[in-house]
Amino acid sequence: MEPDVTSALAYEPVRTVDGWHDMVNGTWSMDCTFDRVNPNSLKGTCWRMGGLEFDVADVSSQQWTPLAGPGRRNWRNETILAFITQTGVIELEQSGVKTRLTNESLLLIDPSRKYVQTGESDTRGMALRIPRSALEARGMHFTGREMFIPDPTSPDVRMVKSLIASAAAYSQRSRPGSASLVAEHLVDLMQILADDPAAPRRTRSADVALASAKRFIERNVSTEDLNLDMVARAAGVSSRYIAKLFASEGTTAMRYLWHTRLERAKTMLMNGSAKARIGEIAWQCGFANAAHFSRAFKQRFGVSPNALQRSLGDVSQEQETRGPLA
Repeated sequence: MEPDVTSALAYEPVRTVDGWHDMVNGTWSMDCTFDRVNPNSLKGTCWRMGGLEFDVADVSSQQWTPLAGPGRRNWRNETILAFITQTGVIELEQSGVKTRLTNESLLLIDPSRKYVQTGESDTRGMALRIPRSALEARGMHFTGREMFIPDPTSPDVRMVKSLIASAAAYSQRSRPGSASLVAEHLVDLMQILADDPAAPRRTRSADVALASAKRFIERNVSTEDLNLDMVARAAGVSSRYIAKLFASEGTTAMRYLWHTRLERAKTMLMNGSAKARIGEIAWQCGFANAAHFSRAFKQRFGVSPNALQRSLGDVSQEQETRGPLA
């Protein structure tokens, strides 16, 4: 018999309804509504084991719906979730698809795609937050996949589920060195779930992924801290893969971003008023400041933004002086 993944709740105090809402909002960036409230069941806690985070809670007769944004410390975009129920049933809905999770199964879900979870009566469970970066470093890519339940009858899947349950039950009492070592092995074992026949496969072609990445860059040039990981997530592929696609065209994602910003700025200068502020154009094109923008612009086009703006103003004034052609 597997250990109780929610055994840690036995040592947790009962929360008030307001305290429970604060926990769900703060930890999960979700809102909680109750079908009915059992004041003795509002228990939840979380802890870390190496690079992993365990969250356990009694979610009986509750529905959690997502709040706007990526969540505290960008957790929605930085992790993949593994759900296990100890008792009861949790129904999850994502992108119009509903799945019921019982205590016989384990479910994997990409939380960057919003989902709703509903716990039936007497439902307790655990969520394991696994860093995407750790998975991708091992060649596993769950980002953008639909949620799925690996075959619960598979001995391999049952073994992984049992190991996760054991880690949840004992990790808080383990030595830090041992806990970190086990955490690394658990991430390695996610490969078993990634290779499960029930796992949805990505069918996105290289051309589609690259085009999606370029569109995302072009639409977000004003985002100063735009980076490779953000571009990869928008394209639904790994950072390593999107870098490879740009390299096949003899460039990089960041160089493409750089050129797109500068071309956008040049267009704004050419089409805008001679009185347009250089600092405003720099900001709209994602540059940290006007000086940085001016240096990059001159390096790219051989003329500074101010000089180009003055020359355009001179041409405009000369045309006005000449008047319309007879």
